[in-house]
Amino acid sequence: MALPINTAPVYSVTIPSSKESIKFRPFLVKEEKALLIAQHSEDQVVMVDTLKDIIKSCTMDKVDPDSLATFDLEYLFTQIRAKSVGENVELLFPCDVCEDEKARVKITFDLTKINVDFPEGHTKNIQLFENVGVIMKYPSINVIKELETLDMSNVDSVFNVISASIETIYNDTELFHAKETSKKDIMEFLENLTSQQFAKIQNFFETMPRLSQKVQYKCPMCSRDHNKVLEGLDSFF
Repeated sequence: MALPINTAPVYSVTIPSSKESIKFRPFLVKEEKALLIAQHSEDQVVMVDTLKDIIKSCTMDKVDPDSLATFDLEYLFTQIRAKSVGENVELLFPCDVCEDEKARVKITFDLTKINVDFPEGHTKNIQLFENVGVIMKYPSINVIKELETLDMSNVDSVFNVISASIETIYNDTELFHAKETSKKDIMEFLENLTSQQFAKIQNFFETMPRLSQKVQYKCPMCSRDHNKVLEGLDSFF
């Protein structure tokens, strides 16, 4: 006789970038175990792969983690974690001046209230010259990790990341889909932009939406006021 198997509850969440509503379940003990092993490994690659596996499993294979923008992936994980372990997390914040261990403030965050911040003026549609522009796509977490470790003096590497984040190049009459265009042609397109035009594309990366939360607190020792912004998944766990 087969043992009874638990049926997990199902919740809804909206993907920030696409506004698509999807269903998810809490992660199970086997997935929590995998997450703990990944955290203890202190290996960024293992951690990222585990997060992607958990999101794929908990969304019942309805979401491809490799196609998600980084902030979408981070947001989905916080919501899955909230329904799996608990909605509230406690973090300790030190004083920027006092060195005393007592100069710390404990703040509780409700993970279901954390949002993705879309900076004013940020757009994926970038007008470059005359009637020519590009439509960008948000890079996946794999591309972001590559970008973070990139040697900015290595021009070829920078251009590779940027070219991989172009979805469409357009003019008045035609659309050129990047996936149907050779890498050589895209690189030539980028190399023939002026510095001011190229800066518009760079600004897309600099102003990308982020998982963020404003924090205000007062030091219990010196009464100094602190105003900080937590950004990215690592800030909340």
